[in-house]
Amino acid sequence: MIKIAECTKKDLPLLSVLWEKMIYEVMPISNPSKELWIKHIEAYMEHHDFKAYKAIVSGVPIGYIAGMLFADPAMSHIVAIGLEFYVLPEYRGDIGTRLYLKLVKLGKARGAKEMRLICYKKSLSQWEQNNLDVMSYFVRKEL
Repeated sequence: MIKIAECTKKDLPLLSVLWEKMIYEVMPISNPSKELWIKHIEAYMEHHDFKAYKAIVSGVPIGYIAGMLFADPAMSHIVAIGLEFYVLPEYRGDIGTRLYLKLVKLGKARGAKEMRLICYKKSLSQWEQNNLDVMSYFVRKEL
């Protein structure tokens, strides 16, 4: 049985393993720091507008989504944004949808008028198939 539950700071060491898998999947030549990620997410968790949810099978996390609300003055409304989202490949599909809808439901309940999801180029076609519009790109340059 798969359970969806809110994440706590105690979950972060196990979730950092999933995060690291996500990073290596989308950026194989990266150098991820689980310790830095944990500190980063702990800081976000101090804000009531940030939430993270995990999917668990037999006590083991198999996926997570993390997001927050923010005001978008250009659109004159509150936006729910998924900052990070990962599900182990063998569990993708229904589990990812359940995690995504959990964040959407929370956003609606807290007054958001729009849902945005930050994703990697590799997964853009999946989101387009689910009727999400691609609205912008991040570009990067090493310094």
